[in-house]
Amino acid sequence: MKKNLIKLAQSFAEERHYGQVRKGSKGIPYFEHIKEVVELVKISSTKIDDSVIIASYLHDIVEDCKATRNEIKDLFGRDVIKLVEEMTDKPSSSEAERWSNQIMAAKLLSVDASLIKLADKISNLESLFHDPPLSWNNKKITEYTRWGQKVVENLPYKNTILLRRFNKICLQIDEKLSDN
Repeated sequence: MKKNLIKLAQSFAEERHYGQVRKGSKGIPYFEHIKEVVELVKISSTKIDDSVIIASYLHDIVEDCKATRNEIKDLFGRDVIKLVEEMTDKPSSSEAERWSNQIMAAKLLSVDASLIKLADKISNLESLFHDPPLSWNNKKITEYTRWGQKVVENLPYKNTILLRRFNKICLQIDEKLSDN
């Protein structure tokens, strides 16, 4: 039964994110980010609950795709919507507020949401390293990287496999910026 829900979550996320692209010059479909987060969560352990995989597919769906919490709960259940809600940014009027809220909210995340959040930060930073947003200069890239580090520092649970990969991409970004 849960395996069917994983396939449904994948299809649902792919459909809802259709047409969205990453901010870099390559025009990479946003769903590639979703798949990366899922894969990172999967490699973090052999004992990942299916609800965590489903929530990984749906981690950006409420804030980016106008999917409702009730819709997610009805389709995927209470455990999934709880995780998705943990991952969903509170509406804010500025980027600075959103960043500040996410740093503070990280402290309160469950173990499973911490795992998804860490995978999300890795995927975002790896994308930033390989294909940064066109309008971002080195200062903005540095600010974003430092912000990601603050979020991760506040996570109550940090999977060692993913934390190593996170630290590696942060170091790669720093080295790339120092070469410029």
